[in-house]
Amino acid sequence: MYTNNYSNSVSTNSLYKVYSWMMVGLGITAITSALLYASGIFMLIIQIPMISLLLLIVQISLTISMGRQLSRNTPASTMKTMFIVYSLTMGINMTSLAYVYSAGQIAAAFGISAIYFACLAIIGKTTKMDLSKVGNICLIGLIAMIFSQFFFMLFRVGMDVRLWSVIGLLLFTGLTAWDIQKMNYMLDGYEDEKISIYMALQLYLDFLNIFLYILRLLGRRDD
Repeated sequence: MYTNNYSNSVSTNSLYKVYSWMMVGLGITAITSALLYASGIFMLIIQIPMISLLLLIVQISLTISMGRQLSRNTPASTMKTMFIVYSLTMGINMTSLAYVYSAGQIAAAFGISAIYFACLAIIGKTTKMDLSKVGNICLIGLIAMIFSQFFFMLFRVGMDVRLWSVIGLLLFTGLTAWDIQKMNYMLDGYEDEKISIYMALQLYLDFLNIFLYILRLLGRRDD
């Protein structure tokens, strides 16, 4: 059970490491996307056969590998390298957003996401309520939503993008608050840098998903 008692004993240094690495990851992703879009290199990359599948495989492999490193006697530098590579590959994926949404919409969505995430961080750190049940329900809901979207695409059933975005945002609201509470529990009394990097990855993914759903709610730009 995750309670407020755990979060109070987590050192400021541990939290600083997590959020610092999370911001590093977001910065790498943003810079990568901006450079690929401005240079036009992205249009060359997407011509590589099965590039989307290759990037997905790399990202899944890195996520699984980083989780395994926690129980192995490997240096934190290994996880840092994997996190940086993950952020770079995600930057390639995110470049496509610049062709769909305006710079103003992307900036607005990022700003709203930052404020929204900060509120969830406060809730996750200060609440005395055990969020594990909420997190598990949201995780099941997310899996169900992913399968539903796959089913709709497979059978060409129309989907309301904004409705799915609202549902996705609600699910990641619960997941993010849970991850932050879980982070406080995992870091309780520890200064393990590998745990900090791993939790930074989790929060990095939470933020990106919140950002994407908010961006979709803002709507596509008019051509």
